[in-house]
This record gives sequence, C-alpha cells and structure tokens, in this order.
Amino acid sequence: KRANQWRRWSQDVILLLLVPYLSYIQQTSVLRYTNAPGQTQQDLGVCQAGCRTQSITVACVHFDALKEINIITCPCFPAPLQLLHHSLFPCAPLAPSLAVDLRILEFVHLLFVRQSPNQTVWCDAVETFLDGMGYKLSCK
Repeated sequence: KRANQWRRWSQDVILLLLVPYLSYIQQTSVLRYTNAPGQTQQDLGVCQAGCRTQSITVACVHFDALKEINIITCPCFPAPLQLLHHSLFPCAPLAPSLAVDLRILEFVHLLFVRQSPNQTVWCDAVETFLDGMGYKLSCK
C-alpha cells in the first residue's frame, strides 16, 4: 500500500501539479497576493466530457480558520489540481479529506530550515515569513 501511494505521489500527482504550482507561485508573487485566509474562490467547475465524477468533502486548514469545502472531481480535473487552485495542498493523492494552505506549508518550511535549540529561530522564521508576505516588523 505504501509503495503504491509513493508511486502515485511521485509519478502522478507531483508531476501533475508541478507546472500549475510554479505558475501559481509566479501569479501570487511567491504567495504574497493570495486570497485572504478562509476566503473561498469562485467555483472552478468540472469538465463537460461526461467523466465519472465523485464528490469529496475536504477539511481545509488556513491560518485563521478550519473549514470544509466540497469539490467534485473527475479524471480531467482531479482533487489535487482543484485544491491547488484554492491555494491548498492535499494530504492524500486521490481523495483527500484534508488540505493545508500553501502559506502554512511555506511557514513550516521556513521554521524547519532555521530550526535550532533556541527562541531566536522561531522569531527569525516568523519575521522572514512575514517579510515574504510583504509585512515589515518595526522592532527587533
């Protein structure tokens, strides 16, 4: 089961999301100008090719909210791609029940890159993250 899930992530999902993710990063100026946390985007719809569809409820973790959204997936527009369009990353390759805001993932990435056994690390990560979002702290 784990080997199959790894294959699906590495050979299917990541390859499917790579170009749209890079495009999204460019359009949002490295996640600086995304929708406000918890704000819904317009419905993207599904293909009109007559594909078999599946309705999925996904719990979404944002900085300021935990909310559920319903998406309708099909082979032409799978769940990971739809979630990416909502600035979310899925926690499963096929039918995710949980997705995390890309900005939270970026924050955690910055935190772990700077991790050391003191409080300065956390403060530096917060400051770097907020700087990347266009905020400046006036004191240190």
